[in-house]
Amino acid sequence: MNRAVDTSHSILRSARSFLAGTALSRVSGLFRDIAMAISFGSSPEVAAFMVSYRLANLFRRLLGEGNLQAGFIPHFTALKENGGQFYRDTTYSMGLILIFTVLALEGICLGLMPVVGSDWAQIIELSMWMIPGLFFICLYGLNSSLLQCQKKFFLPAVAPVLFNFIWIGAVFYRPDVRFLSIAITAAFAGQWLVTVFEKRKILPLKQWLRPHFFSPEFKKLLRPLMLGIVGVSAVQFNSALDAIFARLADLQGPAFLWYAIRIQQLPLALFGIALSGALLPPLSRTEDPDHRKELLSHALKTSGALMLICTFGIFALGSVGVNLLYGHGDFSQLAVIQTTDCLWGYGLGLIPSVFVLILANRFYAEKNYKTPMRGSLIAVGANIAFNAFFVFGLGWGAISIAIATSLSAVLNAVILGKGSFSIDFWRFFLKMGFACALPAASAMAIESMWMEVLPRSVVIQTVQFCFLSALYLGGVAFMVWRLRLTEVAELIFRKKTTQSA
Repeated sequence: MNRAVDTSHSILRSARSFLAGTALSRVSGLFRDIAMAISFGSSPEVAAFMVSYRLANLFRRLLGEGNLQAGFIPHFTALKENGGQFYRDTTYSMGLILIFTVLALEGICLGLMPVVGSDWAQIIELSMWMIPGLFFICLYGLNSSLLQCQKKFFLPAVAPVLFNFIWIGAVFYRPDVRFLSIAITAAFAGQWLVTVFEKRKILPLKQWLRPHFFSPEFKKLLRPLMLGIVGVSAVQFNSALDAIFARLADLQGPAFLWYAIRIQQLPLALFGIALSGALLPPLSRTEDPDHRKELLSHALKTSGALMLICTFGIFALGSVGVNLLYGHGDFSQLAVIQTTDCLWGYGLGLIPSVFVLILANRFYAEKNYKTPMRGSLIAVGANIAFNAFFVFGLGWGAISIAIATSLSAVLNAVILGKGSFSIDFWRFFLKMGFACALPAASAMAIESMWMEVLPRSVVIQTVQFCFLSALYLGGVAFMVWRLRLTEVAELIFRKKTTQSA
């Protein structure tokens, strides 16, 4: 029965629904980043805000989003008819945990304020305004998990659009980082409200009024959640250290890295997270190891092909793309160059980052949370060592953090990918890489020899980006045809009849 319902075709269909919502949210996110660049540039003030935002969102990764989904989805799928009660009890229990977490974090911040310097006092103050949003964004993550189990992928993916619109409105209404920090909590609440009304459909109102705090089923969820927290907490601790390393390397470093990673995360979210999110529920439902292996193999090939195009695209179009998006207002040409360097550093880790997302689902579906946790811990340790060496040993500046992040992602992918990549996969991967490399090199050569360097005119910026994009993508299409890489079209647009065969 599972094979009839969950196929590679159905996963791609779900991923496309996820992609449609994510595309809207990421486009609105780009407008948000453009608004930030125009209003604040890369000033130390906005760099401090970006450090605060990352610190305030540490527990978001621990108690919400991917970690919560990895634990909730397999348990909800296994419970079947009792899933509604499990979701209700999880909502109430998580809500109570989050209230105490927010209060504890605010208390810690208040205690730290008198003992730190003025620069860090500002960062802590801004964090305190954003911490209450943790309650809403983590419950949004729980609602998203429920909707994915019900094969509703568009709504949770598009919900961040409201978050971004509130952020943009705050930037233009009052370009002040304190006001913006307050607005972000309101934006998190808005994002949660987009999904909250869907939960009424899973249980009658009377049953919602009979909560069971910390039910036996919720306690079963705590074990994988705690294992995930160990791995994710290490990653988030590492993320906080990244912000500190960036600040130590360059006062404007956090800003360059922020703007760069927003671009790198666009293909990661559109294709990697979309495909990963659509893959976990089917992997959790199937009990056939061969079918699970087939679904995983198809996801790796599809994501590998798409990420190769995006990775080489980052190098071919990086400077003109960054200049088009951010090269306005207070964002200087030097800031464009520094941001492009950081983008290239992050671009090195795009493919392994997606592979980590895909491969971790195999272990989550089997309720094996220790292996992803171990991979995360090893990668975090390596990342800290890379950061220290690049920043203090080589003095590479902000780009050090981007390169260290990419290298640690490669290590994590190697750990999780043992035995998952066939010879057929690597043959296809190398051919696809060659098909992308030549057009990318051509586009970079034309830009360096014949194009104006970092123009400030929007018209010229747009023409440069569109011309090089057409050259690169057209070149990739030609190379795919010339090398007879028919698998690319078959993987992405595979028909249902082929899947069933």
